Amino acid sequence: MKIPNGIRQLQYAALLTAVVIAPGHLAAQVEPTVGIINVQVLDVSPKHEFVGRVEAVNAVDIRSRIEGFIDQSLFIEGGIVEKDQDLFLMDPRTLEIALADANASLASAKATLADAQRRLERNQTLSSQTVSRAALEESQAASDTAQANLLSAQARVNQAELNLSFTRISSPMTGRIGAAALSPGSFVNSSSPALARVVQLDPIRVVFSVSDRTVLDLRRAAGGASKDELVTQFVPALNLSNGQPYTHPGKIEFFGNEIDERTGTLPIRTLFPNPELLLTPGQFVTVVISETQQKLRPVVPMGAVHQDRDGKYVLLVDDTNHVVMSRIDVSSQTGGKWIVEDGLKGNERLIVEGLQNVSQGLAVKAVPAASPDIDAEPPVSVSSQADPSR
Repeated sequence: MKIPNGIRQLQYAALLTAVVIAPGHLAAQVEPTVGIINVQVLDVSPKHEFVGRVEAVNAVDIRSRIEGFIDQSLFIEGGIVEKDQDLFLMDPRTLEIALADANASLASAKATLADAQRRLERNQTLSSQTVSRAALEESQAASDTAQANLLSAQARVNQAELNLSFTRISSPMTGRIGAAALSPGSFVNSSSPALARVVQLDPIRVVFSVSDRTVLDLRRAAGGASKDELVTQFVPALNLSNGQPYTHPGKIEFFGNEIDERTGTLPIRTLFPNPELLLTPGQFVTVVISETQQKLRPVVPMGAVHQDRDGKYVLLVDDTNHVVMSRIDVSSQTGGKWIVEDGLKGNERLIVEGLQNVSQGLAVKAVPAASPDIDAEPPVSVSSQADPSR
């Protein structure tokens, strides 16, 4: 049966309408995709940054206490040495001879004393008619002199033993040793330079200066605390020269007692553990001073915060994957983010991408944001059906 042209045209129009209208209708049913991040809770207490310089708590120049020739060098230059580790050996032969001579003098003094004591005892046992009083006194003086000579000889032996012990030059502490200034075979005396230098690296000190105004601000922030109380209410941290945070917390060790007249600043010393030896004397770091008591608050990207006549709000995704609005109160900014005082508790799913396609109550497909650290897209107006009481 032949279909009239008019009917065929109506069927074609109906089919065309289905093709045009149906896809639009189906597209309206597809849930838009939004990028989300979990709201972070961070410490937002005020922080003060200063340029600090790393110093060794202790540094010792290694010197010889005696004259002589260096026999051996027992350390690796630039390496770590332990407390009481031998660093240099001096030629001991001259001092060994001096010790032997001192021991010989001591033996002679002991013999002389023994003889003087025998004479004194013999004269004391004889009757006064046999030995004159003058002879008795002479024997007593000889015994006393021999006793004194024995003490002197013993002192010379002790000195010789001490000098011989100085032929082994050891490190007074654990630390890193530098290069040796003199090589084996060199002669050293009191006018010779230091043989090497040892610096203590763990713990290590960081020194920085603050203006008197900053000290007053810190005291006011701590409720009028004294300088001694500031030590317990503020804690120092470090950022290394590459921008990475130093993982070990420190403590304030010392406040200067005078303002430098030239710079108007007060020196402050801090102490940090340094087990990995990342900090080296002479290095520059950033000292970050913050309050011991943390102030934890939710923070959100500035671009995720919207504004209408009723105030600021953010768009969240609830447990049923629907868009909800949350009114927030913000105080200030930190690191490009708003600090939220009320309206969020943390870990909420915050929409930061795809904001142009969403409105209050709309079902969405939530996926992790491609770049969680970047600001959200520019804010958009919430649908007029939004409940402003939320």
